[in-house]
Amino acid sequence: MNNQLTKDDLPGQQKQLTTALWPIAVARMLIGILWLYALRWKLPPSFDGRGETSLREWLELAVEHAAVAPYGELIESLVIPNFAVFAWLVFVAELLTGLSLLTGTLTRAGAALGLALSLNLGIAMLDVPGEWPWSYVMMAMWHLLFVLSAPGQKWGVDAWLTGNGTPSSTVRLLTSTPKD
Repeated sequence: MNNQLTKDDLPGQQKQLTTALWPIAVARMLIGILWLYALRWKLPPSFDGRGETSLREWLELAVEHAAVAPYGELIESLVIPNFAVFAWLVFVAELLTGLSLLTGTLTRAGAALGLALSLNLGIAMLDVPGEWPWSYVMMAMWHLLFVLSAPGQKWGVDAWLTGNGTPSSTVRLLTSTPKD
């Protein structure tokens, strides 16, 4: 005997689910804008701060005020000597995260990347003077919420990607589409 409910068993449940997603969709878009806005102080090709603290300066602060000594040593010995490579990786990762969340495209993948970036920032900036570590905890919490929910199903490309027929397991994984 199958004890699982389907969306056909409870009329109106699917509508309630997507209606309840609008606050998460708004939060998703705002966090996407936050990532895109943060790119302004790490623009290629120089990745300088354009009047603000640059990416290289933030990395140097993470080394100088390392809360986790091995992490600071890793930044000092691997990241800073290979700055251009890592700067491009950071730029592309933050750009993809911002665009994914803003447009609701492959939101689970974008949120997972944002979660990793937020945790990385939290560890790197934990003891940097003037930084509030709880901001990175909040960013990580938002991204975890986006990974576990379906924020792209409301006002996002994910709804369009999964709207025609039954999506594959890969599409469901990347878009956080509920399994039928």
